[in-house]
Amino acid sequence: MKKDRIERFIRDNREEFDAFEPPLGLWADIERRLPEAIIPDAEEKETKVIPLGNTAGNRSWMHFFVEKSWRMAAGVVLLLGLGFVAGQYFMKPRYTDPIIAQVSPEEGKMAFRYASLIETKRSEIKAIETSNPQLYREFASEIEQLDKDYQNLRSELPQTPNQTELVEAMIQNLQLQLDILNRQLQIINRISKPSHEKTI
Repeated sequence: MKKDRIERFIRDNREEFDAFEPPLGLWADIERRLPEAIIPDAEEKETKVIPLGNTAGNRSWMHFFVEKSWRMAAGVVLLLGLGFVAGQYFMKPRYTDPIIAQVSPEEGKMAFRYASLIETKRSEIKAIETSNPQLYREFASEIEQLDKDYQNLRSELPQTPNQTELVEAMIQNLQLQLDILNRQLQIINRISKPSHEKTI
């Protein structure tokens, strides 16, 4: 409402607004009234040209170098960030056996856990290889045969029609390997105990 009244007033009095012009000597009069310390003599006045915008002609080489450096730094940070994200996505550790997981995700995780435990225990048994090589060879041959059987079952899994039973056999094989390794470690612990501890 108020806006309409203002617009109507301006429209009605337009001629009076357009007719107003400042007097001709107004600027000269203002300059004359200012103290001389502020405005130097006309002869000493310098005309300064302030460029508008950022044209290539008035950029200094330093500005160009800094701008290029920032662009390159931003590009490097972007590439590193993308590399990190891709690495996290593609290289994240698998906690499942992918072949078994196609049949049963839960048993794929179980097979991975068993395989990890088996590797740990095999490395513990390998410690006796130098002190008792004959015993180590006997233990290793026992596990190697079971491991070959497991690898054969694993290679047959994609082609076999009854995959569920084959996966169960694979899990049983891993459990058997783990049981044998645990017994072997118990034997090694008994052998390695000093003689005075055995009699107690």
